[in-house]
Amino acid sequence: MKITIFGGTGRMGHLLVQQALEAGHEVTVHARTPGRLRVTHPRLSIVTGQLDDQESISEAVRAADAVIEGVGSESEATRRIVTAMDTAGVKRFVVVSTCSVSDRADLPDLKFKALVRFVKTVAPRPYAEVRAAAETVRASDLDWTLVRVAKLTDEAPTGRINVGHYGHGTVGLSITRADMAAFLLGQVSDRAHVRGAPAISN
Repeated sequence: MKITIFGGTGRMGHLLVQQALEAGHEVTVHARTPGRLRVTHPRLSIVTGQLDDQESISEAVRAADAVIEGVGSESEATRRIVTAMDTAGVKRFVVVSTCSVSDRADLPDLKFKALVRFVKTVAPRPYAEVRAAAETVRASDLDWTLVRVAKLTDEAPTGRINVGHYGHGTVGLSITRADMAAFLLGQVSDRAHVRGAPAISN
């Protein structure tokens, strides 16, 4: 498949790019600073641009079969990506989100409630941005999936990913970046969570 990745120069993004290439996909990365992407490959293309640059965003998604966005804390960027996908006729959209975004399938959970309250207090702007980005995604006509996580770690991949919703006792607080990348990549072709917001952990 042809996959466009936003956020490919971050720690998890690097792993996602590498995994996508190893799986045989053609990958386009939209990057503000291409030099930060320490990956070279004949099936890797880079589109240089800012997240407020609609033209470069449109160029990055134009030929894609699916888009993965790892910059869910910038709601205006999410809106521009959705606009570009609508224009290009690209439907599959996999978006990194957090436990600050609720879902109707969640149940009350004290530890996640406390974590969200803490984030809202110490980082009100990112809290508001990630929630606004999720609203934009949910309001779109795309085949979207919001992948919600509480905490990312740099530990070795486990290959074991718990998938569910908060408050059911199946999802914990953390997941490795490598396992997160693997789940995101899998969602490109997995239709089980289309227009859903699974929470994941190790």
